[in-house]
Amino acid sequence: MRWVRHDAPARRGQLRRLLEHVRLPLLAPAYFMEKVEADELLQACRECRPLLLEARACFILGREVGTLRARPRRFMDLAEVIVVIGGCDRKGLLKLPFADAYHPETQRWIPLPSLPGYARSEFAACALRNDVYVSGGHINSRDVWMFSSHLHTWIKVASLHKGRWRHKMAVVQGQLFAVGGFDGLQRLRSVERYDPFSNTWAAAAPLLEAVSSAAVAPCAGRIYVIGGAGQDGINTDKVQCFDPKVDQWSLRSPAPFSQRCLEAVSLEDIIYVVGGLMSKIFTYDPGTDVWEEAAVLPSPVESCGVTVCDGKVYIFGGRDDRGEGTDRVFTFDPSSGQVEAQPSLQRCTSSHGCVTIIQSLSK
Repeated sequence: MRWVRHDAPARRGQLRRLLEHVRLPLLAPAYFMEKVEADELLQACRECRPLLLEARACFILGREVGTLRARPRRFMDLAEVIVVIGGCDRKGLLKLPFADAYHPETQRWIPLPSLPGYARSEFAACALRNDVYVSGGHINSRDVWMFSSHLHTWIKVASLHKGRWRHKMAVVQGQLFAVGGFDGLQRLRSVERYDPFSNTWAAAAPLLEAVSSAAVAPCAGRIYVIGGAGQDGINTDKVQCFDPKVDQWSLRSPAPFSQRCLEAVSLEDIIYVVGGLMSKIFTYDPGTDVWEEAAVLPSPVESCGVTVCDGKVYIFGGRDDRGEGTDRVFTFDPSSGQVEAQPSLQRCTSSHGCVTIIQSLSK
């Protein structure tokens, strides 16, 4: 800004191009409001307004906005890290109490505080505004915990109305949705919506068909529920789509598979589905309603952890075709179409939580 003010009449026209290279969403919100938004030159620049609004949306919605400017540069103290929570051991008998953060650039593991009293499996985990939320789990738990990345501690928040496990969570429009699952007797159609500002859960429109162990991913303002086990215990290929603006579900083109124990993530408006002991990664484009095969995995896996970090899809652990947990890690790079092996997990793990947040490397 000092460079622009040095010759404002001549350089004002370059302001938008300059600001596009600034990671505004990574500024402290108070600094952004006091120093950036209040700047007279920026206020007078109509072309800069979308960039300021984008930063504001990131402060409110977090990583859901999905803009490149919300991703830390590699030389910054801030970095994307992958948080791995709990799960089952290699034989599936012991429930693991660990929580760790992995920084792919340095290949370093950072221990995090363990979730208090949380020795369970088949829970759901997701990130909302750079905090990690964990809900439910075996058996019939209504508990919801939040790991505050700022305070570096776990905080218990409002409980689910309906205890569930083998469900998933997704974030859309700054709110968290707990979808489907199993309550010990039956698969669930019920969906609950969490408002982090009021710390309350409320019922949302139920699924068209009850499912557990389905893949669930938010994409382009909607939630997609793919496959899973139906009420009769038979796997389904149905794709259920939720529009939060009208609180309604609809069916989309069926998946080219019928599986459970699936995982899904979205990256640049494309959904990537793995797991279900499938040896392939599938993509679904909600814009065209078309399924495709994206890549072949070295070995089939289910109940794995999947997340997006640094523009790649990371696949952590899971169970192999013998039912044993694995410590293998793979990445899929959509830009090259390549699957690559990565350093192993610290231990064999399946049915665990796996999300990406931004964290200071100096902590």
